[in-house]
Amino acid sequence: MKLFTLCFLVATNAIADLANFTLDSERTLYVVDGDSISMQMRIVGIDTPEIKQKCRKTKLKTIDCGRLAKNYLKQVLQDLPGELSIEPVGVDHYRRILVKVYKGDENVGKLMVEVGMAYSYKDAYRQEEKIAKAEKLGFWGFHTPPIEPYKWRKMNRR
Repeated sequence: MKLFTLCFLVATNAIADLANFTLDSERTLYVVDGDSISMQMRIVGIDTPEIKQKCRKTKLKTIDCGRLAKNYLKQVLQDLPGELSIEPVGVDHYRRILVKVYKGDENVGKLMVEVGMAYSYKDAYRQEEKIAKAEKLGFWGFHTPPIEPYKWRKMNRR
């Protein structure tokens, strides 16, 4: 909860600098309880497997690659030294705040791609993704890596 509170305060202060920023969607804001709110933010430049998106770690073992990516992000935010810094850079078409996240001097989005726990979104970290694939890092070393998240989402729309 402390990490969330810090993220929210940093993001809220930084958002004041975004021109014409408004929260016009209940999807962006989540009421936790009577005196706590949470904002949806998306790390810019990356796309990770969705929760419940399966991939095959070995020929006989299927895992949830979305949970794998989520747990890796949690671990990185906890274990990397330095202060957490969130830099708002825009708002996406779902009205989520697009952010760059740093822990110390480390760009967390870029790191996620470098270690094979995220896809580059468009060309943001295409070179880092190419290297991770070549070195079979993260899910690139699996028997069957996850399909691209946007393709999975398209196939699993309700």
